[in-house]
Amino acid sequence: MDWRGELSEQGRRDNDALDIAGTLLALSAADDPGRDLTLARAELAALAEPLAAQASASALAGRIARGHGYRGDAETYDDMRNADIAEVVRRRRGLPVALGLLYMHCGRAQGWSIAGLNFPGHFLLRLQGGEKPELIDPFNAGNTITPAEMNAMLQRMNGAGARLQPGHMAAVPVRHVLMRLQNNIKIRALQAGDTDRAVAVLERVSLFAPAEAAVWLEWAGIESGRGNMRRALALLDRGAEHAADEVSKLALADARQALGRRLN
Repeated sequence: MDWRGELSEQGRRDNDALDIAGTLLALSAADDPGRDLTLARAELAALAEPLAAQASASALAGRIARGHGYRGDAETYDDMRNADIAEVVRRRRGLPVALGLLYMHCGRAQGWSIAGLNFPGHFLLRLQGGEKPELIDPFNAGNTITPAEMNAMLQRMNGAGARLQPGHMAAVPVRHVLMRLQNNIKIRALQAGDTDRAVAVLERVSLFAPAEAAVWLEWAGIESGRGNMRRALALLDRGAEHAADEVSKLALADARQALGRRLN
């Protein structure tokens, strides 16, 4: 699979037109270009088949959790196979965001309005179906969750003083959800001191999210930290070519200026 070509194609698309399945398969191929993705491709196609039901969390969970057996991997949570769609399909287990992308893939194929939420620490979804939206926990068999339960979850993670904020309920663009999946891999690579692995992840993210200045800034920061100063400058220049707004352009220009001073 030409994973670079596929990711670059997705990077040219608007968020609403971004192909979740195609991106996930390309990301999996990036980890192992010679792997056989036949099973994963067939499974993603099966998950996207029409559902004879109205938009509901129950219908999604019936297809994904009960019908295909997907569940959150609480036992080996940090196993990075949980972030690789080929392995998620094979093992029927994954991280919250990996499973959430399967729910989004299925829901979007039905024409349903489904989005990831900007909730910290645990990936959740909102499905706009009936009179009121349903909040879905893909890690927990696609069960619905209430705002009160989200607040309790937030307090378990961040302390008794934490409170659910309106921003936690905001929808996240699908491109950012895919970035969040890759961020899980990158963070663990950096924690292990594997900067080559972290750079490989940032490279693939830069292909499907080229307008995200933070990606170029972090990649350049790693390269400059490794002494690859001219490589870092080139990355900041590439980021500036793709920057979609003045704030991003300014951040990249400031970083380039600071790095240039270190070279002089």
